[in-house]
Amino acid sequence: MTHESAQESMELERKYEVSGDTPLPATAAFAAAGFTASAPQTHELVATYFDTPGHDLATRGLALRSRAGGKDAGWHLKERTPEGVRELGWEPSTTMPAGVIAELGARIGENAALVAPAAEIRTTRVITMLREIAAATGSAADTAAAPEVIELADDQVLAIDHVQGVRRAWREWEAELMPGADAALLDVVEPVLLAAGATHSLSFAKIARATGQLSAAARAAGATAAQLAALAELDVTDRAAAQE
Repeated sequence: MTHESAQESMELERKYEVSGDTPLPATAAFAAAGFTASAPQTHELVATYFDTPGHDLATRGLALRSRAGGKDAGWHLKERTPEGVRELGWEPSTTMPAGVIAELGARIGENAALVAPAAEIRTTRVITMLREIAAATGSAADTAAAPEVIELADDQVLAIDHVQGVRRAWREWEAELMPGADAALLDVVEPVLLAAGATHSLSFAKIARATGQLSAAARAAGATAAQLAALAELDVTDRAAAQE
């Protein structure tokens, strides 16, 4: 992969809200659902997200970021689709890669020149990888060799909105399906997470939450008054958490 060429992937994930002191499910809980869980690994991630003053990317369901840390550092352009999140990725660079510039021009035309940093998101991410017990033949060695099917990320997030000068903080779990894994496995692991205290998240993307755009997106999609009120309360909670 070069700065000009992009690596394409499709993400299928579910987000969950959790309180600050909620522990991850125990290994036995995952085992009861048919999974083995790896030892957790911690990563420190720092991402700068970009958009135009008129939110040209956000209104098209796009998110552009440059992220340092973790297993996929680099530039990413994400697009929400009915099938999941389509992601184009480029290698890390201190300046915007030519491939990103070309892609932005194709998506938003001359407004690509207006793209600038909109927010910074700092995440302490604890990753646990899940494998299917049924995929192994029984021995410890075979269990360890079974393919990883779900990445469970426990994220502590601090977001800094550069446009409004607002800070927001929250904690969430993300269950992401690994390439080639059966999407039905997300349905299998979900009860384990809910039983541990998680709830379905109202947020579809970190950048929308970081910049207070969840309500606007929901309103455009025809959300009910109750849903809009819940999103407004979520933003109040996030702002308060950042002050603690």
